[in-house]
Amino acid sequence: MKHRRGLTVLLTTLLVLGSFGGWWNDRWAVLRSVRVPQTRTATLFLPGTHGAWLSLRSMVTSLDRPHVGTFALTARVSWNGHVHWHQRRRVAANNPLVPVIFADNTHPHRQARQLTTVLTQLHRRYGVTRVNLVGHSSGGTIAYDYLADHAPAPVTVRRIAMVGADFPGRTRLRDHYPQLQILNLAGVIGRTANDSEVPVKTVTPLRHLVAGHVGRYQFATISGPVWDTQHSLLHENPALDVRLIRYLYPPS
Repeated sequence: MKHRRGLTVLLTTLLVLGSFGGWWNDRWAVLRSVRVPQTRTATLFLPGTHGAWLSLRSMVTSLDRPHVGTFALTARVSWNGHVHWHQRRRVAANNPLVPVIFADNTHPHRQARQLTTVLTQLHRRYGVTRVNLVGHSSGGTIAYDYLADHAPAPVTVRRIAMVGADFPGRTRLRDHYPQLQILNLAGVIGRTANDSEVPVKTVTPLRHLVAGHVGRYQFATISGPVWDTQHSLLHENPALDVRLIRYLYPPS
């Protein structure tokens, strides 16, 4: 009887794991058919407060596939702003993907200044002249603070995608970025008006902060069940990844 019970438990476990594996495989299948133009424009990924590599891993590695992007570099920024580069692949016309990991990950203003160093070195060391920025949570605030600080690095920011970001205490942009497009995304769980941490009403003020200073601004919500739209799970959502990569690398 004991052996039969053990066999039942084993079979049940295998069935559950198999079902989960099938669900997970179907969940990520949406990325297999994606094809976007290959360019030298680098996309930098900026994590939110207390964010590190695990905050970005799923998004970066899911986009690291043929005809989409190439996980080329990692930039690790020390507390004093020194940048340590780790090169994984050649930086070429392959949509290079660059996660940026900040040791000091709780001060967006300071991180924005450190981002200037990252972008300057990216240009000097790897010849990158055009970049996109993807910021989750306060990573979006970092991107905004970089623009508000006169975007001094010798690169052109073409597109910014902000995911679940809010902008407390920020003032309107002063400089003009006519070439810049911004996509501002907010998570919405079910019929709520928030992603469990960031209400939509704190995401939408970005429109007024950038009005008249950028080439194009778009706002959209990402609605769905909690496992797709909860604040910390937004960057684990493959449908969001597809939307981002098509926005960042549109047909030429």
